[in-house]
Amino acid sequence: MENTHNFFIPKHNLIGMGAIKDLPNELLGWKLSKALIVTDKNMISLGYVTFIENMLKNLFISYDIFDGVRHTNPTVSFVEDALAYFPQGLELRRSYKLIISIGGGSNHDCAKAVAAVATNGGSIIDYEGYNKITKPGLPLIAVNTTTSAAEVTMFSIITDETRKVKMSIASPNIIPLVAVNDPMLMMSMPKDLTAAVGIDALVHALESYISTESSPITESLSLAAIRLVFTYLRRACENGNDMEAREQMMYAGIMGGMAFNNAGLGYVHAMSHQLGGFYGQIHGNYDAILLPSVLDFNFVSTPEDRILKIAEAIGKRVADKEEAREIVLAAIKELCLDIGIPADLKRMGVDENDLDTLAQNAFKDIATLTNPRQGTVDDIKNIYKAALQ
Repeated sequence: MENTHNFFIPKHNLIGMGAIKDLPNELLGWKLSKALIVTDKNMISLGYVTFIENMLKNLFISYDIFDGVRHTNPTVSFVEDALAYFPQGLELRRSYKLIISIGGGSNHDCAKAVAAVATNGGSIIDYEGYNKITKPGLPLIAVNTTTSAAEVTMFSIITDETRKVKMSIASPNIIPLVAVNDPMLMMSMPKDLTAAVGIDALVHALESYISTESSPITESLSLAAIRLVFTYLRRACENGNDMEAREQMMYAGIMGGMAFNNAGLGYVHAMSHQLGGFYGQIHGNYDAILLPSVLDFNFVSTPEDRILKIAEAIGKRVADKEEAREIVLAAIKELCLDIGIPADLKRMGVDENDLDTLAQNAFKDIATLTNPRQGTVDDIKNIYKAALQ
């Protein structure tokens, strides 16, 4: 019986302390050409964009800067605003050969969407779902400043403001060509963002580990990421200058991202995407609140050895599946409490009257396809209710 597993990651990965210094070598192929930088105003104020600009100038690569990623949930309008930079008709002044995204997941997702539409045409809405992007996007270099993992994946999550839906767009044709992860660029993350993207890394690892498309390769990455998050996330939140914690959380983000990029996710992400589309708050906080309820829902369909290995990865030795379940759920809740994640969805402004629409939208999200237990719209609504208070 066939049982194949493809494995997609960026062609080149620059990883570790000082990795950003190797970026000019990756840029040599675009000498004398033109790039579009996709970023936000905070990255400019922190000096990260200027750092990349100097590299481009030294290689005689001209560039423009799109700094219109205005919040953490990139929208169709952000993508369209960036596409307006591209040449119209015979105008060649902005004939970009390369896109460089600088920042966290929002900037990378926006850049992937721009790269896709620039070569495939139409609107980014046309590509909602899996593998609908038929032509390779413009080459993309993703310079990462958080642990969101968007820099190593084929996913672009874009909010359609008219429907209040977060679209999942997935295709190997939009995986960045080069991903840069240097913990020095992550030192400026404030505590609340460190907590949110750190928990997001944990959810990537947990969902990919119990996914129906997991493989021995993704499972090893997932377990290692779980172990690192439980060892280092508290430290990174307590002291943003703890370089060891920052670096190890960087690795957790990369490994969790590579795992879910190839194994898929589950109901936590399907549901949190729709909360982001409706209310626009930080994705990782939604993940954290939903995680215990979704894991509980999936428990009956999760093999005992998986639950036991998760418990082991978070540093707990248990006797059986039921004990592991209780310990894992308690450990997740304790970690979220320690790093200041909101306790429930009600505190994040979620209205119970919206649950029907949220559940219907989540049910259609492609992240549901690899959840270990397939439920109904009502099941998803009940999970939302459990996380509401």
